[in-house]
Amino acid sequence: MADAALTMKQPAKQFGTFLGVFTPSVLTILGVMMYLRFGWVLGNLGLPLTLLLVLMASSITFTTCLSSSAISTNMRVGVGGEY
Repeated sequence: MADAALTMKQPAKQFGTFLGVFTPSVLTILGVMMYLRFGWVLGNLGLPLTLLLVLMASSITFTTCLSSSAISTNMRVGVGGEY
C-alpha cells in the first residue's frame, strides 16, 4: 500500500495567470519606464504632472498585461500565434 502511494505522480505546480504572466510583465514594463526615465520626467514636468503621467502609464500597462494574460492562459496559441 505504501509503495502505491510513493509511485503516484504529483501534478506539476503551475503559476497561473497572475504569478506566471501578469506579474513578470508588469514588473518588466514598469521597471524600465519608472526607474530609467523617472528623474528626467520629474525634472521636466514637475511633481503633479509626473504623478499624472505615471498613473496614466500604469493604467495602460495594467490593461495590456491583463490582455496578454488572457491570451496566454485562456486559449491555445498555435503556430504563428495571435501576434
